[in-house]
Amino acid sequence: MKFAQDQIDSRYLIEAYEEGKIRVGNTEFRHNLLLMPDRLLDPWELESLEDLSAENIALLASHQPDVILLGSGTNQLFPHPSLFIPLMQAGIGYEIMPTHAACRTYNILLAEDRRVLAALTL
Repeated sequence: MKFAQDQIDSRYLIEAYEEGKIRVGNTEFRHNLLLMPDRLLDPWELESLEDLSAENIALLASHQPDVILLGSGTNQLFPHPSLFIPLMQAGIGYEIMPTHAACRTYNILLAEDRRVLAALTL
């Protein structure tokens, strides 16, 4: 799926997503990654959201985003809610959705100049 581009001034705009690959700017990735408006944290070593741990959540929170988008791949997965207590205590919002939806939402929040972290599993 190709995304239409607004006037977003970030080299970390998601240009396209297909199952198993994502294009950020002019670079195509075929592995999980963490993406923010000002940086790309590549690769994200997590295999699947089913493997999400407290340590992974602490890593995500350490980047101090306003909101974290967890892209769960092609299917919607919900890790145990207790994992997200530290995010709630820190005032960091989070959403879990299939990766294609997380990509679209990331671009919207990027256009709004929000400090968003997309944790994308392919």
